[in-house]
Amino acid sequence: MIEAVLFDGDQTLWDFQRVMREALVAVVDEIRTARPGAFSDALRWQDLERDRAVVGVELDGVEWSLAALRVLGFGRTLKRLRDVEGGDEAADVELAEQLSASYFHHRDRDPALFPDTVPCLDALRDRYRLGLLSNGSRLPERVGLARYFESVVFAQDHRVAKPDKGIFEIVERELGVGPRACLLVGDHPLYDVAGAKRAGWLAVWIDRDGGGAFDPHPGCDEHPDAIVTTLSDLPDALEALAASAARAGD
Repeated sequence: MIEAVLFDGDQTLWDFQRVMREALVAVVDEIRTARPGAFSDALRWQDLERDRAVVGVELDGVEWSLAALRVLGFGRTLKRLRDVEGGDEAADVELAEQLSASYFHHRDRDPALFPDTVPCLDALRDRYRLGLLSNGSRLPERVGLARYFESVVFAQDHRVAKPDKGIFEIVERELGVGPRACLLVGDHPLYDVAGAKRAGWLAVWIDRDGGGAFDPHPGCDEHPDAIVTTLSDLPDALEALAASAARAGD
């Protein structure tokens, strides 16, 4: 019997890719103002995201704070700028902190909730215990969703991330339920689908960009228990899973 329905955040409940891109575009403009020149003129938001990704790989398992990683990512961009055009390292350390604060301000000023998010949560809140299980850092209170979630678990707070079974067990302990009572809704074939299935949970994959054809993550053979292309279809999908379990005598 499904008791707890957990949601991934980014690209499941809100359009993180859009707000991240818009925030990075704003940061590029600030770098051009603070450090004008050929390097910053050629800079694009994708360059900032690549620098952040490189830092994330370098510090994987060492630095869990996404805010700190964002500062270090901007610091890497500014170091590349100094390597080409020179500059003051101490001033750039301070600038990286300012850019990070600006990034999060721009990122979170728009909740960017998908139109189906609130109606879905409203439909489920009286029937299931709801939660947020995320490798990201967007607080539900920042996007107007705090009232819906009994459990909110972020990877950075526990130093364990999806698809590791450990982060699913944290939710189970918080809610006092077993894995067979839990279901995760998310968009990522590895983190959300394979991770949930390996933890003994049910998994619903949301495919917001396609037609619902699921391709497992390379090296994985786990498949979701249900597929939706909109959260509007989730209540019916949950009812169908419950009915199937009842027929099987689960």
